[in-house]
Amino acid sequence: MRIVTRGDFDGLSSSVFVSLCEDIREVRFVHPKDAQDGKVSADAEDIVINLPYIQGCGLWFDHHVSEVGHSPKEGAYKGRFEIAPSCARVIYNYYKAKHADKFAHLLDLLEATDRLDSAQLTVEDVTHPQGWILLGLTLDPRSGLGPEFRKYFRWLVEYIKELPLEKVINHPEVKRRTDRIRYEQEAFRDLLAAHSSQSGKVIMTDFRELVEKPVGNRFLIYTMYPDANVEMRIFRGFNGSVVIAVGKSIFNRTCKVNIGEMLRNYGGGGHDGAGTTQVPSEDADHLIKEIADKLNA
Repeated sequence: MRIVTRGDFDGLSSSVFVSLCEDIREVRFVHPKDAQDGKVSADAEDIVINLPYIQGCGLWFDHHVSEVGHSPKEGAYKGRFEIAPSCARVIYNYYKAKHADKFAHLLDLLEATDRLDSAQLTVEDVTHPQGWILLGLTLDPRSGLGPEFRKYFRWLVEYIKELPLEKVINHPEVKRRTDRIRYEQEAFRDLLAAHSSQSGKVIMTDFRELVEKPVGNRFLIYTMYPDANVEMRIFRGFNGSVVIAVGKSIFNRTCKVNIGEMLRNYGGGGHDGAGTTQVPSEDADHLIKEIADKLNA
């Protein structure tokens, strides 16, 4: 079968667990927006992971709150949908009755995926990440590590299944990325300070004019604005679009807006605590203000 997923840490962990139970010959990457807009086809050989449901797929696993009321009813598809800290947790719950022995050596990976994908992190996790959390940051689409993740992702799926964390984290391919995250952290902090401001409870980080930037941990911003409870990060997307990524502060947890449901109204989606949407460049400024006003209200 073929995995269809997004190239982040939850997609990686989910792919590891699925490939321990299914015969996987390929991993294909899809942007969630394309899946949501019906631009992606699938057939019975496709296992869709951590994405909106794609008609015709053989198995579907997801955990995003924005899919509630928009996905097929239970029984209309094979797989599992539930609100959970990570899609990897959904897959674990689906297969554990028959394959618990295959997962026993990866329970620490599952726990770390839950924590990172649901942003249940400590300040220390953010400022000095270690272990699986640090490795997870090398696959964060907003880290700035670049488009070479596809080969790296596919390699990690196989490597993680066979070797313990200590050997994975010290492999040159991983270490090159983790060293860069650590080395460029202060430069990234300076960049955030130069391109961010606070309005009410909203941090506005505008990276639209940047061509290159140091890599960095996307949660670092919340250590810099402790009074804010949500961030809007804006940057250039594909084909001239603008990406609006919204995330609740993981330290000041007072924002009551369901981010995923709100962004669903703008053609995006996500979780209660975080989500994204892509909008046309000409509409971006007024939509950014509209979303910020809703968050502050």
